[in-house]
Order: sequence, then structure tokens, then C-alpha cells
Amino acid sequence: MEKSNDKTSLSKREFEIMEKVVRGKYNKEIADDLNVKFNTVRKHLQNIYPKLRVNNRTEASIKFMEITGKIKLDPESN
Repeated sequence: MEKSNDKTSLSKREFEIMEKVVRGKYNKEIADDLNVKFNTVRKHLQNIYPKLRVNNRTEASIKFMEITGKIKLDPESN
């Protein structure tokens, strides 16, 4: 089992996948970049969603960017 990241419960590989997801890469591109199969990326994403408590790729991207400090969503700023 890969060690999880300090900021999330994501494994190192899941973290790598999410870094590519937030950059707008498609699953096939991610699979090619990481030299894994397309279905492996899909399975990782299926495992990531409950860990981040989200339901889809867009929510996962936003949550990941919040967790990693790439964006800060402040509901009071409207």
C-alpha cells in the first residue's frame, strides 16, 4: 500500500492522479502519463471520490485544490 499524503487520505498515486485531473487531463491522458491502464485510472477515481466526500470529477477537483491550498473558497466573500 502506498503511503497516504499528509493533507489528505489519498495515496501517493491518487494524489498524482488528482494533480493531473485539476490540470484538465482526461483519463486516457492520465493513464498514458503514468503508464497505467485507463481502467486503473477510473478505479483510482472511484476510490478518491469517497475519500474527498464528493460525487464527481468537478467536485473532486475543487476539493483537491482547496485541500492543497491552490484555491480558497470563502462563502463570505460574495
